[in-house]
Amino acid sequence: MDKYIGSMLGGRYQIEEIVGVGGMAVVYRARDTVLGRDVALKVLKKEFAEDPDIRKRFSIESRAVAKLSHHNIVSVFDVGSEDGTDYIVMELIEGITLKQYLQRKGHLSWEETIFFAEQVARALMHAHSRGIIHQDVKPQNVIILRDGTAKLTDFGIASFAAAQETRVVQEAIGSVHYISPEQAKGSKIDYRTDLYSLGVMMYEMLTGKLPFEGETALQIVMQHINEVPIIPSAFVPGIPKGMDDIVMHAMSANISRRYESAEKMYEDMEVLRSDPNARFHYVASEDNSGETQIIGADIQRAARRSAAEHEAASVEGAAAPRTRTRTQTQTRTGTRTGFRRKEQDEPDGFFEKLAERPGMAVGMAVGVIAVISLLLVGILMITGSSDKSEKVIVPDLNGRKIDEVMADPDITSNFTVKEATERQESDRPVGEILEQDPDGDGKKKATKGTIITVTVSSGGENVKDTYKVIDFTGKTLDYVQAALASHDIKCEVVEEYSDDVEEGKVIRTDPEAGTELEKGATLTVYISKGKQKDDNENVTVPGLLGMTKDAAEKALTEKGLSIGSVNEVESTAEAGSVVWQSQDAGAEVAKGTVVNIQISKGKSTSNNNSPDNNSGGNSGGQDNGDGDYDDTPSLGSATIPVSLPDNTDTAHVIIYVDGVIQYDDTCSTSGGSTSISVSGSVGDHDVTVSVDGSTTSQTYTFS
Repeated sequence: MDKYIGSMLGGRYQIEEIVGVGGMAVVYRARDTVLGRDVALKVLKKEFAEDPDIRKRFSIESRAVAKLSHHNIVSVFDVGSEDGTDYIVMELIEGITLKQYLQRKGHLSWEETIFFAEQVARALMHAHSRGIIHQDVKPQNVIILRDGTAKLTDFGIASFAAAQETRVVQEAIGSVHYISPEQAKGSKIDYRTDLYSLGVMMYEMLTGKLPFEGETALQIVMQHINEVPIIPSAFVPGIPKGMDDIVMHAMSANISRRYESAEKMYEDMEVLRSDPNARFHYVASEDNSGETQIIGADIQRAARRSAAEHEAASVEGAAAPRTRTRTQTQTRTGTRTGFRRKEQDEPDGFFEKLAERPGMAVGMAVGVIAVISLLLVGILMITGSSDKSEKVIVPDLNGRKIDEVMADPDITSNFTVKEATERQESDRPVGEILEQDPDGDGKKKATKGTIITVTVSSGGENVKDTYKVIDFTGKTLDYVQAALASHDIKCEVVEEYSDDVEEGKVIRTDPEAGTELEKGATLTVYISKGKQKDDNENVTVPGLLGMTKDAAEKALTEKGLSIGSVNEVESTAEAGSVVWQSQDAGAEVAKGTVVNIQISKGKSTSNNNSPDNNSGGNSGGQDNGDGDYDDTPSLGSATIPVSLPDNTDTAHVIIYVDGVIQYDDTCSTSGGSTSISVSGSVGDHDVTVSVDGSTTSQTYTFS
């Protein structure tokens, strides 16, 4: 058992249970015995408690957040230290992280993206007005309440802008998938650093993808510095072009070309929300996702070295201004459409020497060796000189668009695709791959990292207005639909069992790859349902409601099933009893199926921590007096019909929205049915209705 559970800190905070674990600290639910309210108590982990740098960072978080008071920022009530235990007392909020929400939904609509992004922008507006830069904006640090309110948390690496005016960051700290180029390089930062990270977060919300991926932190960092990602609408057709403009403007690698303030970015989102056809015409300039990490000096130096080498190459033999090369042509109007091109380098001042760090001769020698090792790894990756023993099948790229290929991780993780020096005039659309070397016939293998040189069409006078079907085998339906939508080809889906193709992936198409289709034609896509299961492999799910956790686990095991997540929820049912199961009792499921359950922890006697009663004094939708925009969250609701039994006078009804109890009461059955209204953010939600332990689930659209 955790040593803190049951103990008292600061003479007033009774620790009850663990609610979260981060990279540096553990978060507990605690009871403030003086004010009679539940709070979140963040305690620095023991292994860091003796590290002065970590303790300083922990102290910075408390001082930074204590200066802030905003309904989109988690409030800090108290800070303290007792017998070597450093802690922060914060408001306790019930919700999930934006990262968890994204993992559940896949990706969000552009409207829902704006809904959450505007709230984060308002939080940054307030923090920036107080001279605080967050430096670690990412979905993991945004908590979504059940009413749709977003709260920014974890100011653990926040810095004060005034201090940044005179010093260079010694170590870039942050999650590499969301880190700004200036953070990665150790350059000076300002408020625009947070806007870059917000842009990355919006990109992920819109597409369900991170803009840059790689096997190492250095790979990802170099992409942040040197490359521009493919626009979101290329992955998700229907995203307004104005949304592309906002995201790409925020993600400009050159800080001087980025939004100048969170207010300006917020204003553009407001305009787009009112007018989806609005355009802003910004020209984009030039993930270990998850826990915050320190990007060591070796990676910074390697990043700087690589940037310097690129700069030298770009100016060799010429006096023209430095520009990065592009791999895609311009449209006829001259608008830039290449998204893997590179932007101007930072000014020469970027390459100023970092302040020396303690370590003497041994530390310096280790650093030099680390830099050399990283550079060698990068060279090997670029030249394709990876593990010579590993062979992979060469993909058939003919007929595919060069941008689609460059954005396909299945290809870029195994091969280096290079475009031939000149594009070739043809009857195929601009950007379509005509030839490749080596060829890909679905059988030929090559060493992982091999360079595939492709010849790309430049179009011509007799371009055919047709689409050549590519090989979609093994791709997801989302991928196919996005590819076909851009070519005005309809998609008809047929599901069938397959022993060879993973469930949810393409088995084949009709017509097959290589066939040319007229615009508006239909392509039949066969999607795998996985292996067909024998009837004798199925078992009946037992009824678990009212059981203890141990009894439920035993009942599942006897049926060949497994218990999954066990969550405690407030309920009028007896504490410790099962009130919900993810698989309905009596349902036929395959052996080994995981069944999640919820256990009653009894009815709460305090509503101090209700999302509608924020302890910080700021409620959603109210101006905090600091001139912030009035916050009226885009909330929706849905009316849920409930059928009631006719053999009893009353029935116990529980309604869960995305696994969280929204309604829990006893209803009269005299009417035979009832309708109950529940609320949440606009969009689709999973709703489970339990009537006397009998559950049904359905997706409802909240509007």
